[in-house]
Amino acid sequence: MPMETNLYTITIPPMIKALGALSALLEKAKVHADTKKTPHRSFEEALLNDRLVFDQFPFIRQVQIASDNAKNSAKRLGEVDVPTFDDTEKTVDELKMRLEKTVAFLKTVRPEDIKGKESSKVSLPYWNGKSLTGFEYATEYLIPNFYFHVTTAYSILRKNGLEIGKDDYIGGLPLKD
Repeated sequence: MPMETNLYTITIPPMIKALGALSALLEKAKVHADTKKTPHRSFEEALLNDRLVFDQFPFIRQVQIASDNAKNSAKRLGEVDVPTFDDTEKTVDELKMRLEKTVAFLKTVRPEDIKGKESSKVSLPYWNGKSLTGFEYATEYLIPNFYFHVTTAYSILRKNGLEIGKDDYIGGLPLKD
């Protein structure tokens, strides 16, 4: 039986999957960084603080923002209380733990918390009192913004020589016979 398409199914499950793929990328980043370290320099630290261009956030912040986008979507769409993370991660292991906590939280969000919220009003502090509907928020802001940060994190890793590709980014497909 095909999965019903609704505001929950287009947000929470795909973000859980993408955060899992990002966590697997972090594991590959740790292995890669260990091969590049020198007696005087940690490549992990350099990798976590690297960015694509000077005016973008570094890798570590890209992961934090992807995590925040995912968990805060439950608050904005389903009015669910969400955990607060302090953005203090300094290592790959700490980032992986953050993603694990984010996914664990997302798995507690029930479809009925979000289904039917397409017309609800969603506003963010930096929108200066303006708002979007729940559907507009999910499709025009949340999903593109979430994947922007996941993609930027992926691209920073590629730029630094990780041997990763589209399969790593997508994280597998539910192919059928």
